Amino acid sequence: MIPVLCFLSLVQVLSQTADSTLLKTYPYSIGNVGFAVDSMEFVVGDINHGEIFEYSLGFINFGKKTVNFKGGRISRFVTLKYEPATLLPGQTGLIQIEFEVVKELPLGDIHAEIAVDSDDTDSPYKFLYLVGNIIEGKGQYGTGELILDTVPRMIFNEYNFDFGYLWKGKKFVHSFNFTNMGSQDLVIDKIASSDGISIIGTPKSVIPPGGYGSVVVKVNTYGDYGVQHRIISISTNDPVNPLITLGVHGTVKAQTPSRQNPDFCYE
Repeated sequence: MIPVLCFLSLVQVLSQTADSTLLKTYPYSIGNVGFAVDSMEFVVGDINHGEIFEYSLGFINFGKKTVNFKGGRISRFVTLKYEPATLLPGQTGLIQIEFEVVKELPLGDIHAEIAVDSDDTDSPYKFLYLVGNIIEGKGQYGTGELILDTVPRMIFNEYNFDFGYLWKGKKFVHSFNFTNMGSQDLVIDKIASSDGISIIGTPKSVIPPGGYGSVVVKVNTYGDYGVQHRIISISTNDPVNPLITLGVHGTVKAQTPSRQNPDFCYE
């Protein structure tokens, strides 16, 4: 017969081992949800042009409350399906991702936004990025399908970028890429930004049908620390979305006080 104390110790060891295994399987967490990736950017390698790329992403509820997930098509290119759509505490599942690699997208590096919408009280919106390399493929998906209307259409491959956690004072550069998916010239009238973010790269003022460009921004975290929100607004002749707002989000952390000045505090 196993003594009670030995039995409890054995249960504790088994529980810690199980927790350690789960943390290795789902190392990246946002709020109470863990994902089977190492960071918010997960690399999938080469992606064939003109095809639908499918990817299964494991996720788990690390919290103590049930989390419900919603949303299907999150952009013109990406569709999510949650299996299951409700995760009980400790339950695992899969997010089935479909990325429509239409012919009109340029070859080369792509960062496709994966925006997970949930009722997780700690972090309802979770942003991940599928990173791949679009190469020539045999598929024909998307040929002629991106002419959405007889008007110009400005469609970005992502509308929000989450930079995660950065020390106060750090700077970084990010590029928002877009395509004119209309059948008329896209005319860009104005690009503006909020404080703490600078536009360092702008596209041509006129983008022909099927043409593409990018808005490159530089973010400076010199201001307040904590959760940060910066925006870029773009005015065009797209009658469906004449004013497009792009977002840059993340958390800025204060530097640890030095030993020479241990009483200094940022708060």
